[in-house]
Amino acid sequence: MSNVPPYEPPHAPPTPQYGEYAPPGYLPPQLPPPAPRRRILPGLIAAGVVFALLIAGAGVAVAQRQNIADLLTVWNYEPSSEIQGYIERAQLSDRGEFLFKASTPAILGTDDFNETCGTLEEGTGVLGCYVPAQRAIYLYDVTDDRLDGVEEVVAAHEMLHAAWHRMSADERDDVGVLLEQAVVDYADDEAFTERMAVYARTEPGERLNELHSIVGTELSDLSPALETYYSEFFDDREALVALHLTSNAVLTDIEERTTALADELEKLNDEIEADYKKYNKGYDELNAAVDAFNTKNNNYGFSNQAQFDAERNALIARQKKLDSLFASIEKRSDTYEEKLAELTELNEQVASLNEGLNIVPRDSDI
Repeated sequence: MSNVPPYEPPHAPPTPQYGEYAPPGYLPPQLPPPAPRRRILPGLIAAGVVFALLIAGAGVAVAQRQNIADLLTVWNYEPSSEIQGYIERAQLSDRGEFLFKASTPAILGTDDFNETCGTLEEGTGVLGCYVPAQRAIYLYDVTDDRLDGVEEVVAAHEMLHAAWHRMSADERDDVGVLLEQAVVDYADDEAFTERMAVYARTEPGERLNELHSIVGTELSDLSPALETYYSEFFDDREALVALHLTSNAVLTDIEERTTALADELEKLNDEIEADYKKYNKGYDELNAAVDAFNTKNNNYGFSNQAQFDAERNALIARQKKLDSLFASIEKRSDTYEEKLAELTELNEQVASLNEGLNIVPRDSDI
């Protein structure tokens, strides 16, 4: 019997990450950052109504400048056919399309994209990023046909980052209350919870920003208030969520198959090893019994033929039982090799999907 190779569990495919707001490791050009949320200190309240009106007027002026800048950007932006396709399949509304184009979305290959958007921790991938300082969206060029729909979801995800960037602090607070309720509603969704844990590690301080994009593009059955809010950006949000579910099902299916097969191989390997030890021990004991039988026979220890035949037949039965166990071990070893080859093929598919999703390989030097 050939030695059974030890079982080594594979790495299950991680859940893809749909973009980052401020990717780690990326230093955007030194342009003025978005204005921080202002706080009025108690000592300034005495300045009176005139001061408050001046602040309000300044806020309107800033917002108006942003609107004008966005409008000029959209007028001068010529979307490629791929970008226009994203807009249509993602079901962006007029407002959503405007914000998307105002962010001059660009599709980049692996090297250019990773140089621009950076990479994450091992086992995760970046498919898009919104760079606030540039007010720009960059999208990874996903070319694997099995991942159809991923690009549109990523595009919508990043568009919502652009929308969040243009919201006032009060608007964010109002929407934040609705988003936190969605977190409560989906508390039992393990994949969603794990997803937010990744963002907590990679983008501390951007919880609501990421929730705003994830909830709007990936979760069904939102509260009426949230559905009304997101209708500003999407004509048919459920159609967009359906794209996410379809593309994600490819990953979920192969992960479940890989995990199930890996568990089956581990169990089979344990059984083979246990029975092989049992077989070796059994044959050692049988050989000792045969030696004792022969010694007894040579010393005329059997009183009659019936006694001799009975003990001899018992030894033969033990040998047949052990031979049957060995045959079973060989058969299961062949099954193990076949399933190991199947697992190897699945792992190759996983590696291919990971590459298509720009996922950083484990043990990578990146």
